[in-house]
Amino acid sequence: MLLYAVAAIRVEPAGEAGWFNRCADAHAAIVSISEDVLDIVLRLPQVWDVVDNARLHGLHDDLDVMEGDERFSNGFDGSVFAIVGCEGRNRFAALMQVNAAESAFCAPRLFTHGAAFESCLI
Repeated sequence: MLLYAVAAIRVEPAGEAGWFNRCADAHAAIVSISEDVLDIVLRLPQVWDVVDNARLHGLHDDLDVMEGDERFSNGFDGSVFAIVGCEGRNRFAALMQVNAAESAFCAPRLFTHGAAFESCLI
């Protein structure tokens, strides 16, 4: 039974240190139905790295979300959220654990072993 999945969405620097915005034409895609964000990060190709202390506008600046969402009850947990960047190409993606109801609204683009991560981003 699917309780949580991992979604990915293209993001871009917001102009403030450590902050990102969702790209205007980006849509979330489900990249895994059986792993958490940390599992996905560990499988990314070497050209993708975690952006330290990165925050996403619309998520991390909304206290109602941060205080009311179980996923953030232990603070910023690397197993439920991360922003990764592609070395040398200035491409970024946010990875976030989403529940089964949320995942129904996202296209499935599973990041399978051997697949290019870029092909998962819409």
